[in-house]
Amino acid sequence: MADNGIYAELKKRIVLLEYEPGQVLREKDIIREFGVSRTPVREALIRLETEGLVRIVPNQGTFVTEISFQQLRDVFEIRSFLIRLTGQLAAARITAEELKQVRALIERMKKEKSAKTLMRLDSELHDLINRSTKNEVLVRILGMLRDQAVRIWKFSPSEDEYWSGLHAEFDDLLAALERRDEKACGLLLENHTKRFIEYIRSQFSW
Repeated sequence: MADNGIYAELKKRIVLLEYEPGQVLREKDIIREFGVSRTPVREALIRLETEGLVRIVPNQGTFVTEISFQQLRDVFEIRSFLIRLTGQLAAARITAEELKQVRALIERMKKEKSAKTLMRLDSELHDLINRSTKNEVLVRILGMLRDQAVRIWKFSPSEDEYWSGLHAEFDDLLAALERRDEKACGLLLENHTKRFIEYIRSQFSW
């Protein structure tokens, strides 16, 4: 597996809680699993540490970071601020091909019943809209923030109730993107994020 593939796979496992918060990640086990030398594994773990997903303790090992509600509040504050800008830039810069991809993902979402699959489609939609801003710095920051949010989402006691009406929100967003309505896109994404925040608060009472 390519070096970037090791990073991506480890990240996926952490975000989706296949590796539990606090779990020790042993370099020897990862090296054996992926059949690589120590260097690419070490580089992947260092990269994950910069994103706040693991904690490397000298002479002790590498640990998956715990889920912190204070950190989550910090994430939501920053993400709520940036999401409106994302909508505005996406409306101005999204291509016809990207609009086609957004439309296809929404149609898949309408037919899907699995909460896990809907979560993945929601992430794909956000990633696509983020990329349509054509701002690589914004894409990178939003990706890191979303990884933290998805971890707590997966950790919540219930997932099902959040999904009611989710595709309708994206229908409205698609219409605004097609109109190139920057203000509406910003507000719709902001409201979508607020709804997510309220859902998480209802699950954990904070």
